[in-house]
Amino acid sequence: MKPEADVMRRAQIYFDRPGFRRPLKAVWKKYVSLGRIGGQAVVEHVSEAECEALNSFFGWDFRPGDSVPIPLRLFDQELRESAFAISMLQLHSMLEGTPLLTKSERMLGYGRRWRSLFAKLRETESGSFCRLGEEWLTLMEQGAGAGYRTLRECYNADPDNALMSLRIVMHALNQLFEEQEGVTNAQIRMPVLAARASGDAHALDLDRPAGRMLIAALRSKVSDIPFDEESSDGIPDRHDGSATLKLREFYRQFGILDDDLSSIVHWFIPESDKPIVPTVWTLRQVDAEERFPRCSRIYVVENPAVFSAVLDSIRQPVDHSDHAPPALICTSGPASSAAIRWIQRCLEASGPKCQLYYSGDFDVKGLLMGQSLYRMFPEQFAAWRFDVETYQAASLFRYPGPSFDENEMEKLNKMKVPWDERLCEIMRQTGRKAHQESFVEKLIEDYMLYVMSDSLI
Repeated sequence: MKPEADVMRRAQIYFDRPGFRRPLKAVWKKYVSLGRIGGQAVVEHVSEAECEALNSFFGWDFRPGDSVPIPLRLFDQELRESAFAISMLQLHSMLEGTPLLTKSERMLGYGRRWRSLFAKLRETESGSFCRLGEEWLTLMEQGAGAGYRTLRECYNADPDNALMSLRIVMHALNQLFEEQEGVTNAQIRMPVLAARASGDAHALDLDRPAGRMLIAALRSKVSDIPFDEESSDGIPDRHDGSATLKLREFYRQFGILDDDLSSIVHWFIPESDKPIVPTVWTLRQVDAEERFPRCSRIYVVENPAVFSAVLDSIRQPVDHSDHAPPALICTSGPASSAAIRWIQRCLEASGPKCQLYYSGDFDVKGLLMGQSLYRMFPEQFAAWRFDVETYQAASLFRYPGPSFDENEMEKLNKMKVPWDERLCEIMRQTGRKAHQESFVEKLIEDYMLYVMSDSLI
């Protein structure tokens, strides 16, 4: 039975839905353990989406919270008699890209094929690996090295890609370390290292297996790990600027330099008789500045339009020569490495009395960014018009924003922010977002009061 390409595509679309993920996982697990299409997989406490998917496919009438048994023979039969006309095993191959093997099938051939992967690598490379690389490779072959899960998943999906990824990592390690002494070579930019190791400047990006395995190999040298490679995808949360900076510092321990030009921050510090024009610095400039500005407060906004609107309202600030002025910076969405580093350096230069006032959009991303800054600067962090009162005024009475989708509502159900414990609950109940632009006049009012004041409050 070989389904047509259009049938395969429709089957993939139909079954690649949240409601089928847990049920299918249970079905695959039951088949692997039993060794045949038989028995039944049980899905405990099904969700509304799972109920809808299973009831629709089988013609059942289960309710959310029920435990649903799925007979494997019935599932296979229903698939064969459906419009897709495929078997259960064919469905697995279509969705996962690999055959569904029983435990005995795996034991017979998997170990031999796994060892052949490393044999091929050593044969083609003639064993010319640095000491760190050889030690790590041996552990990986034994299934004990950091990064084993990444390699195993890559191998299950595409053995050729797994071999290529391993080769790239070993080439990169040879570039980084002297074979005899194990010391780091001269500094090198990550894309340059990737190009020299593979010909592809993106081969060591974090969304590639080789990129995640390189970090795993380097992990054996130090204990300060920036993030968990064995987590879902090994990629730092892009709403958490601190994770990006930690990763940056981790790489630099081995002479690997990142892109310090594309990460930028917009900032403004009022000065008497100076134009109301923001400054734009790259991460390289933030790091290189020897005399960092001192400030009394740092006001942080998420959106460029809000940043510009605040600047538009400034006519001529008073002279702050006798005391440190307030700064205004814009993260332009999730805070970049340049923005986080600018805040760090400004707080270091300004002393413990300098406070960080953050205002963001009332949506999931804005809350995540606020939590990230709170974790990084718990002593200095203060919410700026980022509370229930501001949210309700904007979302209920003035400019109701877009509705939260189902995924966003699920995330809100799990969230609670430390600066206002009611905020997430009220946002869930209201069901709508509120963007900074809808209460920008309040932000302007606050900032102008502080900038134009002779006695800073």
